[in-house]
Amino acid sequence: MIFLLVESSASLVLSTVFVVLLRWLSVPLRLIDLPDHRKIHEGAVPLCGGIAIFMAFAGMNLLTANGMDVGPGFWLATILVVTLGVLDDRFTLPARLRFAAQVMIAVAMIAAESLGQMSFGDILPVAGPGAYVVLLVISVGFVVGLINAWNMADGVDGLAGGMAASTLVWILVLVLQMGEDGLIFPVAALLAAVGGFLVFNLRSPWRARASVYLGDAGSTGLGAIIAYLILRLSDGAQGLPFPSLLWLVIVPVIDTLSLMVRRLLDHRSPMSADRRHLHHLMIDSGLSQAATSYIIILVSFLCGGIGYLGLLFEVPQQVMVAGLLLVTVVHSAFVLTVETATHRRANRAASPSIKLQI
Repeated sequence: MIFLLVESSASLVLSTVFVVLLRWLSVPLRLIDLPDHRKIHEGAVPLCGGIAIFMAFAGMNLLTANGMDVGPGFWLATILVVTLGVLDDRFTLPARLRFAAQVMIAVAMIAAESLGQMSFGDILPVAGPGAYVVLLVISVGFVVGLINAWNMADGVDGLAGGMAASTLVWILVLVLQMGEDGLIFPVAALLAAVGGFLVFNLRSPWRARASVYLGDAGSTGLGAIIAYLILRLSDGAQGLPFPSLLWLVIVPVIDTLSLMVRRLLDHRSPMSADRRHLHHLMIDSGLSQAATSYIIILVSFLCGGIGYLGLLFEVPQQVMVAGLLLVTVVHSAFVLTVETATHRRANRAASPSIKLQI
């Protein structure tokens, strides 16, 4: 335990140092985020937080004896996702190109790391080549989906990093309980590296606004690593049931799926940009940015706790799935209520000008 604390502290310090150093390089490298009609921050903000997290995480795995028990497929896939994110931060890549690249990276990582055989517990006993193909498709969709879910969640100071930290806390508890020695130190190092970034990104009484952002490199990289860890924990017949593990990431997953469905219903691309994310709607309903971040992070942490308790007490997976559906209904009801109220306010504001025109 002492070694765990020492290495975690070293990872936090390393992440903090990298943030400070990269912040000075962000302007000449043109890795900065400028405000626009969707983004509600002030001034140019460096997009180096994700790079700093990954450098600290990779550095701790290379420099210590407790490196991550994975093959080269994981590291290559993670490097490619982070690199793709850096290129998108710098040049704004087309959405279809990003999506195609993410699918290929996910397929390569799952094949190289021999994943894709996730367990569904007692609700889906699987066997045979047909089932393998179905599970492989679900696994690839989960990796690509979580990459984009974390990217879409990165819209308010501290939110994406905070949700990643809350998810990694529960993953760390699980790997400690399972005795997964090859994952304990790396997960703790990644959690600490995210903590070092949050010092500069999370709003608090000591920080009025974020001075550094994750960038697409950070949000997509965290999504990919968390997706890998969940697939790893759920892999094989003896793996943890995937529906229970899904609770650890259900908030960004539900918000992304809801957003894509609403865009399709409006006859728009599901990858198009707008201000209809959960965090935008909460701000539109009157909450501050800080309150919005902390509330969503807390809800995400509590959902992760439900997933952990479900695993601890071996709750039937039918019950866990029913709970996920209930969370979906609550989210949909909130979204519908806020969007309806927003439209009514907009119509009332527009009505005087209409009368003047008449």
